[in-house]
Amino acid sequence: MTYALLGLYGLFALVALLNLTLMRRPGRRKEGDSFCVLIPARNEAENLKELIPLLKPQGVKIYVFDDESEDNTAEVAREAGAIVIRPREPLPQGWTGKNRACHELAKAAAEDSDARWYLFLDADTRPAPDFIDGMRDLAAQAGGRCGVLTGFPQIKPGKGIEPLFLAWVGWVILATNPFGVVSRTRMGHNRFTNGQVHAWKSEIYTRLWPNERVKDRVMEDVTMGRMLAKERIQVETANLTQILSVRMYQTWQETLDGMSKNSFEIANSVPGSLIVALLFVFFALGWLLTGALIPWTLGLFTLGGFAVALNVRTVWWPALFMPLVCLIGAFTVLRSTYWRVTGQTRWKGRTYQN
Repeated sequence: MTYALLGLYGLFALVALLNLTLMRRPGRRKEGDSFCVLIPARNEAENLKELIPLLKPQGVKIYVFDDESEDNTAEVAREAGAIVIRPREPLPQGWTGKNRACHELAKAAAEDSDARWYLFLDADTRPAPDFIDGMRDLAAQAGGRCGVLTGFPQIKPGKGIEPLFLAWVGWVILATNPFGVVSRTRMGHNRFTNGQVHAWKSEIYTRLWPNERVKDRVMEDVTMGRMLAKERIQVETANLTQILSVRMYQTWQETLDGMSKNSFEIANSVPGSLIVALLFVFFALGWLLTGALIPWTLGLFTLGGFAVALNVRTVWWPALFMPLVCLIGAFTVLRSTYWRVTGQTRWKGRTYQN
């Protein structure tokens, strides 16, 4: 039992280190496939004031879906040079706002653009001046068989202890899923996309219409990753930290609420979510069962956290508190499950029922 636990924590550290060293990083390519940028936006005027001017000089057509905003999202986007799409009707029953927005954006691009790739970006992301060149290079690296590009931007920390409440998300993804190995060997499938940034070959998106397929899912990117594995469509998951950054939340309360919105969908069932929460508790406390090997087990646990932080170029200090990080993950999943069961899942002014 002791050595099995040591091996488990060692496996987490190994996967995190392999992702740090093997995940592809985009270079710079001026010529190649064309991209258009699709941005779903609800009350994102302030973010769009920063985002669109960073994209315009890179020579891409930008589409913004104004998702019934209560601020001047549409006006800001239009003045900055984006093509603005507004809904013809209120959000239909059975759709989440982001899925409706992405679906309508892709429909507009299909009618108006001849770009090879539809690149979806969240409004709170911040691209580098060579972002599109980097994505173009990543498409070339991934090869013709790859249908979807996604990856991890640099995670900019919020205020105070906020990183402590987000660290479990990066750890559970980058210490358990061997993106680098799959990328280099082309064996297997990671069943993953990152909703902050993902690009689809236009012909694949318009064949699958994936956001319509997952229209009721709050964590649509996880469901689309599973769908892509079923469809046997290759996904390249890359380290995008040199060309894209994001500050997801400012405070620990925003982070807890944001992750409580969607963590239920990791397992997408009450029994499954309870199992996920119990696993987090086990990871948080299991190292205590290794007796004389506790320093080694805890060291491997911490090493995995450090490797994840280095991979997304964020603050490293939460890695010193990995047991607490996993307990926060367990609490967040349980809170998310309670929200879903009681019909309290709420985000950007909308409540999503079970």
